[in-house]
Amino acid sequence: MEQSKMPLRLRQEVMESGNCARCGLCVGLCPYIKTMNERIAFIHDCNREDGTCYRVCPRTPTNLSDLDKQVFGKERADHGLGNYLEILYARSLNKDLAQAGQYGGVVSTLAAYMVESGESQAAVLTKRQNNSPPTPCLARNREEVLSCSGSNYSASPTLSILNAGVRSGLEKLTIVGRPCQILGLRKMQALTERSEHNMSAKKVDFLIGLFCFWSLETEIYTYLRGKTGSARLLRMDIPQNYGVVTTENGEIQIPIDELRAFIRPTCQSCFDPTSEFADVSVGSTEYDPEWSTLIIRSTRGQEIVNKVCNAGHLETKPYPEERLPLLLNAVINKKKRVLESLSNGKGYEYLELSSDYTQGIEEGGVGR
Repeated sequence: MEQSKMPLRLRQEVMESGNCARCGLCVGLCPYIKTMNERIAFIHDCNREDGTCYRVCPRTPTNLSDLDKQVFGKERADHGLGNYLEILYARSLNKDLAQAGQYGGVVSTLAAYMVESGESQAAVLTKRQNNSPPTPCLARNREEVLSCSGSNYSASPTLSILNAGVRSGLEKLTIVGRPCQILGLRKMQALTERSEHNMSAKKVDFLIGLFCFWSLETEIYTYLRGKTGSARLLRMDIPQNYGVVTTENGEIQIPIDELRAFIRPTCQSCFDPTSEFADVSVGSTEYDPEWSTLIIRSTRGQEIVNKVCNAGHLETKPYPEERLPLLLNAVINKKKRVLESLSNGKGYEYLELSSDYTQGIEEGGVGR
């Protein structure tokens, strides 16, 4: 890769162009990169030629074929959903986590198991702050995981806490992240294999990816305060045609078009709505709110899911065969929109797609 002042290129190509995914991974790698209210920026010029910040960014050139082989040992057969071993419905058997979490509490249950069992020393999560932007959190026990339960729909730079956690001595970490965050971590892990530096991603050994078709600008919280007044925000959900905000005083429904006005433009160029490079991916079923869709992608993911089920914390059942085409079509349509947008010169062309990958999308993926 050309090394013409990579920090300057990150600033120009990603941050100043509006293409920053706000994953937070670059924060803490460089003393000149800071975050405030979900915004990430350089506070001082950096004149380095090389730069890990540019190499690991999910919005800089990324070869998906190479990354597939790095993470899974093979290229994908399914160009819609990526590599996976199994797709299931899942829900928590822990009542408190199921009630506090979204769609059956699967993410919270997995994260809680990891810190309780000693598989991980901490989980990198996002904690809601009433009617304000959520903040990154290093959860070290079940109670701290529980305090982070529920979905956040803005682009919180959660990974900004990762480097600080590793510097504090944490060795084994679970990450819960959006697709862009998972992508950045995998890029860093690939870089770690060729580097003597003790980078943070080397300490991450379990990645829980979230489904994310788009995220919202930070201004959504000002908008929500206008809708809810001083009532404490408990949770937010976005079914297919409207948003539901639950406060201490009850529920408020919001037209989906009003929420769409806050979608971040860079999300329109995101090629991965289901966290294809995670160990497991979790998202809505778009059908039954008591269950989550659980995609087991790696052998590590399979190992952990088996342990959590055997410990009696999680139950699964086969994914309904008739609903798989609906999931695949939603993902393929999203990817086709991205390809069309990029071919028309809209958005930053960060993807390095082989002809096989592009053809696979145009032909509607494969599915299994």
